[in-house]
Amino acid sequence: MLARALLILFMFSYFIHSTSRFVILAAIRFEFLLGIMILLCILLVQYQDKWRLSVQSGKRLYFFLLYVFLSLPLVTWPGSVLRFHLVEWIKIAIFFIFIVTLIRSVAQLKCFFYMFMGTQMVRILEPLYLHKTTGYWGSVASSHVNGAQQFLNRLSGAPHDIVNPNQLAWVIVNMVPFIYFLLWQGGKACKIIALITIIPSVYALLLTGSRSGLLSLIFVFLTIIYFSRNRIKNFLMALVLGFPVAIFIFGILGTDLQTRYLSVIDHNLAGGDTAQGRIESLIRGVGSISNNPLFGNGLGTSPETNANVIGGRAQMTHNLYLEVFQEVGLIGFILFMMYIYSIIKSLMEAKNLLIYQGRDEIDWLYRFTTALQVWIVMDLFYSLSCFGLRSWEWYFFGAVSTVVLALVREQGQLSVLQTPS
Repeated sequence: MLARALLILFMFSYFIHSTSRFVILAAIRFEFLLGIMILLCILLVQYQDKWRLSVQSGKRLYFFLLYVFLSLPLVTWPGSVLRFHLVEWIKIAIFFIFIVTLIRSVAQLKCFFYMFMGTQMVRILEPLYLHKTTGYWGSVASSHVNGAQQFLNRLSGAPHDIVNPNQLAWVIVNMVPFIYFLLWQGGKACKIIALITIIPSVYALLLTGSRSGLLSLIFVFLTIIYFSRNRIKNFLMALVLGFPVAIFIFGILGTDLQTRYLSVIDHNLAGGDTAQGRIESLIRGVGSISNNPLFGNGLGTSPETNANVIGGRAQMTHNLYLEVFQEVGLIGFILFMMYIYSIIKSLMEAKNLLIYQGRDEIDWLYRFTTALQVWIVMDLFYSLSCFGLRSWEWYFFGAVSTVVLALVREQGQLSVLQTPS
C-alpha cells in the first residue's frame, strides 16, 4: 500500500515537474528519494510474480538494458553517455520495474492510470490557460520565404514544463485514445468529461503549429475507426461530423497558423522550408549509421553524431528508428524493436483472452487494452518524425501492457479454478 502511494506520488511529481515549481523539493532531491523508498519497499515485500515474469516484454527490455551496459566500452563516445545521459535514462527505465511490480489489480490500475491522465491534462491545459489569460506562447518558429525571414508564435509547454510545441502536441495526441475509449465509451458523466477535455485539447494542439501532431491526430482517428466494430459506419460519421468541425476550427486560427499547416502540401508557403529541411536532414542522417554500425555511438549521442559525423547541427535526430540505430547500433536496434514487438504481442494476447473470457467492449479492461493498441500504432507513426529512445513513453506503456496481460492471465486462471468440475 505504501509503495503504491509512493509510486503515484513519484509519477505525479515527475509529470507535473514539482521540483521545478518548488525549489525546496529540488534541493532535497525529492524524486530521487521517492525512487529509493519505492525500491526499498519492493525489496522488503515478497511479491508473487509468476504471471509478470512470464510476459515477454519484460524479458526483452531486460536484454536491451543489459546490452546498453555491456556495449558501453564499444560505443564511439562512452564518456558522453556516462556524463550526460545514463542516469537520466535509468530514471526513466525504472518506470517499468515500479509499475510492473506494484500494480496488482484492475482497481489499482484504474487509480494509477486516471492519475496519469490527470497529470497529462494539467500539462495540456496549463499552457492553454496561460495563453488565454496572459498571451503566453512559449516558442517561436522561423522560416524563410523569398529570402525574407518570418516568425511564428507557437504554443509550447508551461514555463515549468520542458516540452517544445511538437512535444506538447504529442502529449495531446497521446491522450486522445484514452479519452475516447475510457471516457467517451464510459457512462454519461464520463462523456461530459470527455467533451470538456477533448475540445480544448485539440484547440491547444492547433496552437502548437505542429504539423506532425496534426497528422498524428488524424492518424489516431483513423486507427480508432479501424479498431471499432462498425468501421464503415464510423468512418462515414467521422467524415460527416469531422469535416465541418475541422473547417470551423481552421477558420478561427490566425492566418500565420493556417499558413503553417498548409505548408505541409505547399512548400512555397512560410514554414515549407523547415518541412523540406526535416526531410533532407533525415536523408543525410541515414549516412551516419555507417559510423560504428554494430554498437552505435552511445546512448543520447545523436546530437554529437549529427554534428560530427554528417556535419549538421548538434540536434536530436527527428526519427526514433534512425536515432536508435545511431545510438545503440544494429544490435541494439534489433533488441529495441523486439521489445516494441513484444508490447504489441502482449496487447493482442490480452485482448484475445478477454474475448475468450466473454468480456466485450463494456468491460473497462477490454476498452483500456484497445486504447493501448491505438496508442502504440499512433506512436510508431509519430516516431517517424520524433525521437524517443530516452523518452518515458516506451517504458511506461510497456510496463502498463505487461500489467494488463498479467492481470488478464491471472483472472482467467482464477475463473478456471472457480468453475465447478
